[in-house]
Amino acid sequence: MVLNLPGLPEGITEVKTTVYTDFFTQFEQSPIAGAEFEVRVGLDKKPNLYILDIQAEGWHQANCDRCLELIRIPVHAKYRYYLKVQGYLADDMEMDEDMLIVEEGTTELDLRPMVYESIVLALPLTNVYDCEIDDQSPCDPKILKILRDQEQKDREATNPLWDVLKNIKFED
Repeated sequence: MVLNLPGLPEGITEVKTTVYTDFFTQFEQSPIAGAEFEVRVGLDKKPNLYILDIQAEGWHQANCDRCLELIRIPVHAKYRYYLKVQGYLADDMEMDEDMLIVEEGTTELDLRPMVYESIVLALPLTNVYDCEIDDQSPCDPKILKILRDQEQKDREATNPLWDVLKNIKFED
């Protein structure tokens, strides 16, 4: 996913591709061990500015944080980058965290790091599957039953500290 910048016409150019596990293994310490994503990149070329819209839909494979089964977690990523050509950045223009500088005379733009970053930033913080909604969930039913039973016990358990506090009589 490398674009030839001088060859791009002004306006919007779209690139579609699919990335698999081997794409993510190219990056050091990647949190993604297995995946498949349909990626759409829209590059809007303007004089001295490129607006890059990245959208990715797919799944990544991880162990469920609840039952430890290997599950596929759906991920939807959408991110926008601004690429400004160096030398054309106005003095009063503030650098935004989503604004990248492209050196003047750059002929190729490697989209791989930006696609990778967009997908990784969209990963959920916890790897769980909503087992209550889907009867065909990949989660281990034995582990889920143990967890539900433990939650029920925790709700029913009494705490002696709270019991003492409940017996306090306040005078008006």
